[in-house]
Amino acid sequence: MTAKDKRRHKRYELEAFVDYTGREFLLNHRIYDLSMGGLRLATADPEPVGTPVDLVITFPDLDAAIEVKGEVAWVKPAPENEMGIRFAGMGMKEQKLLQDYLRKVDEKR
Repeated sequence: MTAKDKRRHKRYELEAFVDYTGREFLLNHRIYDLSMGGLRLATADPEPVGTPVDLVITFPDLDAAIEVKGEVAWVKPAPENEMGIRFAGMGMKEQKLLQDYLRKVDEKR
């Protein structure tokens, strides 16, 4: 069974950006993929696994943004400089907005 087979949520590759606060406050980082359970992003200085982060994800197509708490689940050091963030707390309003956005992304495929 591959890691992809173990995922609970379908991942959507897209070009979007996120602001996050972990050890530092960092703006405008590229999201490579997004799901109801988390996201993968590129950053020059990935946070250590287990670091709690606060995220602001902007959905340009919906003219909206959500604030979500998360935790760094995995890190790929240089040259990739990527990290996976698992969402740790999301309200009903945020879940609905994320579902609507992912549905819109899926419809464009």
